[in-house]
Formats: sequence, structure tokens, C-alpha cells
Amino acid sequence: MQHPELIPLDDYERPAGPTVNQLDDWYQALRKKVLDRDSEASVTEDQLSKASIESIRSFTDEPDCAYVFQTLDKAYLKWMNSAVIDDHLRLLVFPPCDRSDRVASWAKHNDIDVLEAPDRSKLLSRDLTEIVIPVGDGPLVIPNLEDWFIRHRRGLRHIRGLLAALQNTSRLCLVSCSSWSWLYLKKSVNADLVLPAPQSLAPFDAENLGNWLLALVSEESGQPVIFRDYNDGKEILCRDEEGTISDSFMQQLADDSGGIPWIAWQLWRRSLRTEAEDDSQTIDEDNHEVAAERQQNSDAKGTVYWVVKSQHQTLPRGHERAACLLLQALLIHGSLPEQILSAVLPCIGESNLVVALIRSGFIERHENEVRCRASAYPAIWTSLTNSGMTMAAF
Repeated sequence: MQHPELIPLDDYERPAGPTVNQLDDWYQALRKKVLDRDSEASVTEDQLSKASIESIRSFTDEPDCAYVFQTLDKAYLKWMNSAVIDDHLRLLVFPPCDRSDRVASWAKHNDIDVLEAPDRSKLLSRDLTEIVIPVGDGPLVIPNLEDWFIRHRRGLRHIRGLLAALQNTSRLCLVSCSSWSWLYLKKSVNADLVLPAPQSLAPFDAENLGNWLLALVSEESGQPVIFRDYNDGKEILCRDEEGTISDSFMQQLADDSGGIPWIAWQLWRRSLRTEAEDDSQTIDEDNHEVAAERQQNSDAKGTVYWVVKSQHQTLPRGHERAACLLLQALLIHGSLPEQILSAVLPCIGESNLVVALIRSGFIERHENEVRCRASAYPAIWTSLTNSGMTMAAF
């Protein structure tokens, strides 16, 4: 499997979704109803279970995306080990909702020094020590630049001090931050005048996503696995005659996730179901032959997982603008304690809004902070786009 490499941030393009032909969709639906009624057994959503999915590791444990390590090795280790360096700084703009802190993990895996961010609670304090890049001969990684500032009139001094220190050091430094943080830092502190043109991970297209997801399943499953649309029983996430994966489901998944693999994985796992264990009791007597045929096909071909289209998430009615401001603030900072969240937002009843957004699945509490849910990122992206806000590259 060939993984995407690093590309200039300006070259990042979100994968395109499937081409929609409404007339053809209507024709295929009519044909399915009239001509192909018995060609493929499908199930109804009440015959499906999500509980059994929770026991399968490849569907519950977020993958570490080992390809990220391989990509960073290829992109930066040679630069870090070079005897002649023209530019001592590199900038990696990383996708949002990274829960595994992959850049810092990569640095520690390669025994590269990491400069940790200060305690966030001190960023609004007037008592700040001068930022000094640690002395050393080896390279240095500064991950999660979003942890170095608060979007507040007193919360930018630390990031300004860090940028000044980076200008005055000759030590090799790899800096990373999320796409939303970079968008903000360029405007607030002119970070693009200090740091070089950023690179980013290339987006995963439908083919790469399909290969990656199938590889995750094959690592655990000892038998063939089939994925079907629960509406019509059509097989998805499968290879065509040329051996490629390019069905409309994967194209839509690549589009919805913006090509970000860990967000695509969250969306994918949310859509998976198995047939309920008591399914035979929910099927009426007239459908026994269909049930028997479906069971026989499942046994012959392998384990069948049904894919259910996720319901569209909506912001709290009447509070859409305030919700967008809150979600944007969380994306810029990665996560925030609720008391600091109140300091970076206008007075919009944040505490009540936080509860409403948690209930509707947009954000979640993690330890003592709140953050955007990775699985809600497509809905958040759409909401912010529709609100007219300036958008990050991904």
C-alpha cells in the first residue's frame, strides 16, 4: 500500500465526492424496486445491532496511523541528519482532531528532543518567563503550537516570545500545529513571516482510504469480510475488475472526512452494524426464505457488516451563530477548559451552549477540557462554511 507523502499546504485539495446524477439515481431506484426486487437481500435498520461492533478491536481502538511515522521519517530524518543546513526551521500543518499526538510520538520514537508547551493556565498570567530554545546539538520538535497561546489580549505574549526565540536559534527545529491554529496565527502574530512555508499530509483519496480500512480489518479478522449497504444490500468497500477501490461510498467518505484518515475512520466505524442476534424473531413468516438465503450467503462468503448512513447533525436551533463561534474557538485551540473558553468568546451563554453541543454530539469532555468530536468534524466544517467564516485548508 502506497501512502501519501507531505505536500505544500497550498496544494491541499479536499477529495471530491461522488458525481451525483439525480435522473440516474431515480432510474436505479425504480429498477431496483421493479426488476431487482429479489436480486439482493437487504435488511431494515431495526434488524441491525451496533453492540457487537464494540467488541472488535479494529472498530473500537483508533488506529495509530503508522504511515504518519513513515511519512515523517522520509520527510525530515534526512534533513535532521544533514551536515549542511540552509534553513533550520520546518513547519508541518497537521489535520485537526488528532487524539494520538502523533508528531510528539514520532519525535520520542526517534529520540528527538521535544519542547513541551507551558501550562495553559499560566498563559493569561502577567508573570511569564522568557522563552529560551534549549541548548543542544540535535534537532528539536515543537508539536502542537496551539498549546502555546490563548486567543486573548494577554494570551499571545508566549507565542510571540517563542517565535522570537526561533529566529535567534541555529538549532534545527520542526514545528507543527493544526490547520485552524495556523490560520489564526498568521493573522494574529504574523507567524508566516517567521516560519517557512508549511507542509501538510496529503489527503487520503477513496482508493487510499479503502486500502487502509481493509488492511485494518484484515489484521484482526481470520475470515473474509464483506460490507453491504443496508438499504439495498449492494456490496461496498470492494475492488473492481482492475483491483481498485473507487465506489461511491468511499468517495463520499473521503469527501466528508476531508481526506483526514482518523476522521474517516471515526465516520466509518459509526456507520457499521451487524445483524441482531435475535434477528430471526423479528422477521415475519413470509420472509423465512429471504432470511435463510441471506444467512447462507453470509456463511459462504464471510462475515457481513452492514453500513448505515449517519443522520445529519444540526446545531441548537436559534443559537447557530453562537455555536459556530464556540466550535471555531475549540478548533483553533484544540481543546480548552470551560473557564478559559469563556475568556476567548463573547458573552453567549457558553456553559449552557456547551451542554447542548455535548448532547447533540458536536463536542465532548476530555479530562478537564472540552474539544470537538472527530466524528462531528464534517458537520462542524459544513456549519462553519455556511456561516461565512474564514476556513482552514482542511
